[in-house]
Amino acid sequence: MAVILYRAGNAHTVNGIKCEVQICNEYSYLHYLDEGWFYTPEECYAEKEQDKDDQAVLEDAQEESSKTEEAEEESVLTDDEIRAMAKESGISHWHTKSIGRLVEELKELEDAE
Repeated sequence: MAVILYRAGNAHTVNGIKCEVQICNEYSYLHYLDEGWFYTPEECYAEKEQDKDDQAVLEDAQEESSKTEEAEEESVLTDDEIRAMAKESGISHWHTKSIGRLVEELKELEDAE
């Protein structure tokens, strides 16, 4: 019995997929798998597509991480520091408003400038 293995290439077309074909003895073909051969021609190109998907996921994770870092940088100020900034900026009721509301009003003032 023989085992047919495939890898990316242009030598043959199997099921509409360009690939190279290797016919092996059923007892001595495992080393070909380590060298980049596959059991089906579809697998030859599935790895490249997976790499692209992995790269996209990695880029998304890096982007999300940078957004999280920016948000953390903004929240480094303590409540007392935020209230002091609001007082200096002339925001009314700076001592009774919530910190979230004060931050919003400070950003609005900053954007208006």
